[in-house]
Amino acid sequence: MPAQVVPQRPRALLLGAGGFIGQHIAAAVLKAGYELLRGPTSAQLDLSRATPADWQRLLDPAPDIIINAAGHTNGTPNQLFEANLVLIKRLLSALEAQASQPWLVHLGSAAEYGLTPPQVPVSEAAPCRPVGAYGVSKWAATQLLASSFAAGTARGVVLRIFNPLGAGQSAATLPGRAAKLLRGAVQTAPFSTLEFGALGTWRDYVDVRDVARAAVFAAGLPMRLPSDSALTLPVLNVASGQARRSREVVQGLAKVAGFTGQISEQADDSPRSGALNWQQADIRLIQELGWSPLYSFDDALRDLWSGSAPPDSSHPSQDRPVQRAAAHAPREATL
Repeated sequence: MPAQVVPQRPRALLLGAGGFIGQHIAAAVLKAGYELLRGPTSAQLDLSRATPADWQRLLDPAPDIIINAAGHTNGTPNQLFEANLVLIKRLLSALEAQASQPWLVHLGSAAEYGLTPPQVPVSEAAPCRPVGAYGVSKWAATQLLASSFAAGTARGVVLRIFNPLGAGQSAATLPGRAAKLLRGAVQTAPFSTLEFGALGTWRDYVDVRDVARAAVFAAGLPMRLPSDSALTLPVLNVASGQARRSREVVQGLAKVAGFTGQISEQADDSPRSGALNWQQADIRLIQELGWSPLYSFDDALRDLWSGSAPPDSSHPSQDRPVQRAAAHAPREATL
């Protein structure tokens, strides 16, 4: 009787696996049944300065899929362009030397759109007018990838992520900072006043678990699309499709936390996003392909709040959910 052939699981190489979004993608990739190959941390290898030999080692064994969640959201213009653009240049050069082309899923950013008209959901076909070095660096990377996809030197798709929300979020973001301040306040000063900048801007917040689901969905696009078809645009918006005032994030977290103090909006605004008053995604394109958000705004707030809790020392570390391990993960250049 012939031996039974066990189908090989597709290999997915995840760059930026230790970051906020990357950790959630790693969990989703494993849940979907892929063999997960984690890329190096920045302490192990700076991918923006990796040599061809470094990339050759990284791509051996050859992955079927590469998901790039690496990059920087903050830093000097030079740091942002190195982490968000130069890394992509080096990755594409490495892929050109491969015998077979893996499918590439790159995490872009809504910051690539820049200023958008109020009350109008922005589609993938909208012109990009990024504001600031971060948005420009992400847009330049998308342009480079789109050119490579069109030329046939690479295969893949760019996911334009709007405002992710969930467990493990950095205090450098408004939601992460709000969770951190509220966590401290409810423990030591429940009637205090918490200072924020103006919270009247509108953003399209999406649960980070939905972002992870979208990354896995995009990884499987070659199997969902007919062999003779291609995406009209190599870019897909990933968002909830709804705009909310940033104030709702802080107020919603305060309610979840049981905070009874005051919220002030007199502090300085964020230099990276304060100039953008409105962002809302048109997500019809990715919905037509088969993905839609699963988690609600309240789900995301609860996940963010539970993930901001300090680890429970009464339980072994291996039993803690992956999203609560962000503070203990290796430091990495990630989104």
